[in-house]
Amino acid sequence: MASIKKIEQKQIEKPKNAPDLDGQSWAFLQTGLEHLDDGFSVYDSDLKLVAWNSKFFELTDFPMEQFGYYGAPFEDFIKFNAERGEYGQYPVRDIVEDRVKEAKKFLPHMFERERPNGTILEVRGNPIPGGGFVTVYKDITQRKKAEIALRKANDELEARVQQRTAELKNALDALRVSEERILLIANTVPALIGYVNADLTYAFANKQYQQWFGRSPEDIVGRTAQEVLGTKVYREHQPCIRAALNGERASREFTLQIQDGREAHVLVSFIPHITEQKEVLGYFVLGQDVTDVRDAEFKFRQAQKMEAIGQLTGGLSHDFNNLLTIIVGNLSVLEEESEDDPALMDMVSPALDAARRGAELVKQLLAFARRQPLKPRISHAGKLIEGMQDLLQRALGSQVEMNLRINDNIWPVMIDPHQLENAILNLVINARDAMNGVGVLKIYAENVTLKKVFSDRNVDLTPGDYVVLSVRDNGTGMSPEIMERIFEPFFTTKEKGPNSGLGLSMIYGFVRQSQGYVQVDSTPGEGTVFRIVLPRSTETQTFEAPAKRNSNVPLGTERVLLVEDDPGVRAFAANSLKRLGYDVIAASDGHEALGILDLDEDFDLLFSDIEMPGGLNGIDLAQKVREKLPNLPILFMSGYPDKVMDQTGLFQGELDLIAKPFERLELANRIRKALDKKH
Repeated sequence: MASIKKIEQKQIEKPKNAPDLDGQSWAFLQTGLEHLDDGFSVYDSDLKLVAWNSKFFELTDFPMEQFGYYGAPFEDFIKFNAERGEYGQYPVRDIVEDRVKEAKKFLPHMFERERPNGTILEVRGNPIPGGGFVTVYKDITQRKKAEIALRKANDELEARVQQRTAELKNALDALRVSEERILLIANTVPALIGYVNADLTYAFANKQYQQWFGRSPEDIVGRTAQEVLGTKVYREHQPCIRAALNGERASREFTLQIQDGREAHVLVSFIPHITEQKEVLGYFVLGQDVTDVRDAEFKFRQAQKMEAIGQLTGGLSHDFNNLLTIIVGNLSVLEEESEDDPALMDMVSPALDAARRGAELVKQLLAFARRQPLKPRISHAGKLIEGMQDLLQRALGSQVEMNLRINDNIWPVMIDPHQLENAILNLVINARDAMNGVGVLKIYAENVTLKKVFSDRNVDLTPGDYVVLSVRDNGTGMSPEIMERIFEPFFTTKEKGPNSGLGLSMIYGFVRQSQGYVQVDSTPGEGTVFRIVLPRSTETQTFEAPAKRNSNVPLGTERVLLVEDDPGVRAFAANSLKRLGYDVIAASDGHEALGILDLDEDFDLLFSDIEMPGGLNGIDLAQKVREKLPNLPILFMSGYPDKVMDQTGLFQGELDLIAKPFERLELANRIRKALDKKH
């Protein structure tokens, strides 16, 4: 990981022979490429490397120090691969000539290649007008494994179908004299089994037909396939029916609204009945409900999508937190110094308010990405909701009737109570809007014990004790298409206005971060119910006295070693600390900080960022500093506060952290608090 960070740092520097871009534009371009999850390379019309990202070198294992420069020849990459056996045991010279010749055609191409280490890459190239091509390298190893597993599962399912069909045919041949026994077998098998004559009339149907189509077996025999299946399903089955009557096996999957109102995914096979004289007398029908399999696949895809969106929003939030630290911090200083200048205050105050709203928006993004800092404690969710009753009723308005049902002896949960209050309020406001301000809202809190795994299309709950908080409205409801997207950031069905579209995504991230689940049921025209499911806590309840807020700016004269890779944040923090009276020495990364400490250990505080390039992050730096100076206080800062909590290890229980963005007053208080711990 350290070597990759070094590569990323090196690539941001503009090559001397690069195109006519200023250094900052080049840095922006390279930084953008580094955010791609796939490998990326660009060769010009002379087959020279002109753009790339570190993922390209990571996926292909090309040595960065040998090939990571502007103008690296395409043929050198091919030769290197050929010499290490990537293309098989063929003459290296022939391989290089053939592949360079093919590349000069500049044709679109897409292929998959398995590397000697077992990694499977999807290589997709497209020509550039005027010559050259852009190539994207995607690691599809896991996808291929999934495809193999799916094919294996389908083969096993087909084998089971064949086995059961063979067993059924053998049973029919061997036990023809015992019709009752045959019927018992057919009706016991958990599958739809039928037999259709060549004239497309049913000769046999087991009891599963009654459950699926609402007809008893007696009512099916003698009827045509179109009468039993209905015109729509029959038309969809016709290609498979024709294949079966031509002596070929066929199968298809379709969605069926079965008699009990449930929508089922059905895999149906059509097996021809062929005599020894090769005459087709009809076909067997074998149908299986594969709804659980498809639901599992859907949940897996949803989980992957939400995780990918979470990673993206988390990364963007980190970058924005650095920017907002500079903006909010400097504006707050300017606001303090412009109190005697009303005209300047009229400009500074709105700008600072806007920046603070931006910081709140970033917090919501971090909530969805499950990287926001939480302050969980043992809480009574029922009492919390009861304490919000007046606030919730005011938010609903006089035309919405609110009913609370809080069961006695609600179990405690480990939760951030302020975040839970925000989540409940958000759900109540959404319900009010769904009812257009008129209706009935029900809020329940109850204990639930699951004896077995509970599954729906969004979550799987393991057995155990849970506290379930439900918010139910009788509003407009949501369609299945909308329900699939409701937790995505910025997705909203409301009219354009001040809504950010982050309310539900924030709730989703907060609850998942708290080891809970959000479950949704909705019917268009009838209403929606959101359930927040939280695991019961068995920890001992503790209470903390609220900290008193001090509006006075504490000063100091101690010596502080500041470590921050972002120049803007570093400048703001250094200037703020100097204005507070501190003696500040600043370093741009962990290595520079260690070099300073080698020459001078006379510092009273280490104030360091967590996420830093160069192979030495803030946690690593702190560990090395503790080895030399075990009594030196350490204060961390980060735009990923919750992520840091999972990486502290050695510092668990003693980590002192200030989350970005921060203003001068908060910085002054936290610096003073960290220093006072030393005394």
